[in-house]
Amino acid sequence: MGAPVFYGVLVALIWGLQPVISRYGFQLGLSAQDATLVRYLASGLLMLPYACKCGLGDACGIGWRRGFLLFLLSGPLFSLILIGGVSFAPASHGALIHPALTPVFGALISRFALKRPERFSPFGMLLLLLGLGLIGADSLLHVGAEMPAGAWRGDLLFVLSAFMWAWYLVLNKSWNTQPLNVVAFVQVLSLVYVLSYLALCSTAPFNHPAGTLLLQAMYHGGLVSIVGVALFNWVVAQLGVKALMLGALSPLFGVAASTLALGEPLRSSVFIGAIAIVGGLALSLRGVPVPRRQEI
Repeated sequence: MGAPVFYGVLVALIWGLQPVISRYGFQLGLSAQDATLVRYLASGLLMLPYACKCGLGDACGIGWRRGFLLFLLSGPLFSLILIGGVSFAPASHGALIHPALTPVFGALISRFALKRPERFSPFGMLLLLLGLGLIGADSLLHVGAEMPAGAWRGDLLFVLSAFMWAWYLVLNKSWNTQPLNVVAFVQVLSLVYVLSYLALCSTAPFNHPAGTLLLQAMYHGGLVSIVGVALFNWVVAQLGVKALMLGALSPLFGVAASTLALGEPLRSSVFIGAIAIVGGLALSLRGVPVPRRQEI
């Protein structure tokens, strides 16, 4: 296995485990707000030197209007919605729904909102929808000891997070932004939100055990927000469209981890849905042109 493939699989693993780590934090008492504050305190401080070097006066070269819109789509609001999903639904649902719907929404937004032709496999999309239907049925039919009441609410939040993330990706592609500059600006603007919240509202989110906070800070603030993005950009430069194909592994990693680490039951509907989603992603991404230095 070459280095680009290895790092592509590593990125899929990092992103696939994201809902599992979020769900684990929720089980330890962290709310979505708590986890979001910890995440952006860490990532904002880490990216502050780079953002200052790029120049905050013009939003790291992005422009304040565009930069603020990207902040709304991928900053604390996005985190509250995505992490909020695991407050209702199992981590396995988040690991499947978010990555499955992001390319679907992205293709639809690009084609119908921006009037740009996008190639995708109708059969692949059909497989994706089939898998998502099985996950939705899992939420509605297994309420009880094995499924949190109101899990469908979490599924809807995962759908909304995918819609926001798809807009973020499409706009980055359309505006030909520098991915790391966007990441730096969003993290630093999120840091301003965190510091304002702590000063004006409460520091209670940081009253949780240090180990619980450190895990969320290191994983979401460091691995997901910075390391994963930097590695993925490099892998795309080396492999092109194959990098997106490797990204299709993230749902499998997420489902496996939710079963092994959190003890979530792997029912047949979830297992078949996962296979359908991964297959649909693979077919949908086949032959899709990848822009230079695109970020997902």
